[in-house]
Amino acid sequence: MRQSTALSRSQDPKRQMSAREILDAAALAFSERGYAATSIDDVADVLGSTKGRVYHYFRTKGELFIGIHHQGLEWALEAIGPTAERDDLEPAAKLREMVRRHAIHMMEHHTYMGAGQFQIEIHLAGEGRNQDAAMAKILKMRRQFEDHYLQVVKDGMAAGVFRDTDAKLVVKALLGAINWMHVWFRPGGSKDTAAQRERIAAVLADYTVDGLVA
Repeated sequence: MRQSTALSRSQDPKRQMSAREILDAAALAFSERGYAATSIDDVADVLGSTKGRVYHYFRTKGELFIGIHHQGLEWALEAIGPTAERDDLEPAAKLREMVRRHAIHMMEHHTYMGAGQFQIEIHLAGEGRNQDAAMAKILKMRRQFEDHYLQVVKDGMAAGVFRDTDAKLVVKALLGAINWMHVWFRPGGSKDTAAQRERIAAVLADYTVDGLVA
């Protein structure tokens, strides 16, 4: 079955780099305007090129949106996956580090994650072509990401480190708090430094773990 984006259609590094530049521009446009209000012309304006260049790699605005969401999830899994799979960390330390890395990821890729949070609009992304396979892959990645958190919370409860409560509900609330960063975090200001980002990530990590400790 045909893949949905230029990044997945080709392994050529130069082609992937060009596609990423377009996704970067689209992520910025979508995060600022929303999916419905953004046109291919808007993406081309951000990119500083003609819309023909966009269409060369992405057939529809929906493909752009799916590409952004897919890339954001890949980065998110890369951010927390290695920590989630470590056997040398007890649950509280593991959860703290996962949240810290998740928060840093949200700040580093704010435009991708902001665009990716339009959950209702993701259903519009299939416009023009059948995107069932791409959507199924995205949903699988989202479940994998959530399962990383669910497992560490369950492990903590089983060990008596975390309070015995509804693990699935706790994870939903946890993810909601961190993913909501795209609403209030504003990069590029005078206070936006590496040290400040680490402080924000640490505060969120402490908040999450302290709320679960038995």
